[in-house]
Amino acid sequence: MIRIIKEDYEQHDTLNPKLFDLKTNKLKQDVLFKLQEIAEEFLAFIAPLTLSVIDIQLVGSNVAYNYQEGKSDVDLHIIVNFDLNYIDDTILQSIYNDKKNSFNDKYDLSIEGIPVELYIEDVKAGNATNGIYSVLNNEWVKEPEKVKLEIPDYSKGLKEARRKINEVMQSDDIQLIEDTINSIYMQRKTGLAKEGEASISNLIFKELRNDGSLEGLRNKYYELKSKELSIE
Repeated sequence: MIRIIKEDYEQHDTLNPKLFDLKTNKLKQDVLFKLQEIAEEFLAFIAPLTLSVIDIQLVGSNVAYNYQEGKSDVDLHIIVNFDLNYIDDTILQSIYNDKKNSFNDKYDLSIEGIPVELYIEDVKAGNATNGIYSVLNNEWVKEPEKVKLEIPDYSKGLKEARRKINEVMQSDDIQLIEDTINSIYMQRKTGLAKEGEASISNLIFKELRNDGSLEGLRNKYYELKSKELSIE
């Protein structure tokens, strides 16, 4: 069954005016400089793991016409070449995810009140986002189009995801919690690559982020990690 969620996926006539100069459809200068500064801080935080940064890109609904007021994050992706690192791709992505989560939890970053979420992406990975903006080069990699999203019924998947999270939250298995967090992020990434913004895994991810489920998992992870590193 297909249903249209107009309140969540309202199409705007312009790009987000908090981020873009609507006369040029390019990032505002102060926004551009601040995002570049955030990216530099993040790269310093994860050094020396990143060997080859190819681009720094904005993706997702905030570089398209279907951004959600008060819900859509600024998705800042660091594009790197995994092939130039001696570590296995799967292990490397896991390390990057851990560093990314640590950075996002340590810093409460926002642009004009919009939370900034960082992610490290292999250049070989596909990304089906409607718009892609290069923060490194201050230009569009892919200009967004105005499209009407057809939203599938993801209620069953969301119910199962919440059931699993509630179950995991009762556990003291720190590895299980870490694996659950990484799985949610990777499922979203795969869904975006294959089906775009309207993928079921992306819709479920947004619900879990907005209702605090992901934050709860991360808090549980760091609570257990703190106990692991302490003597009662």
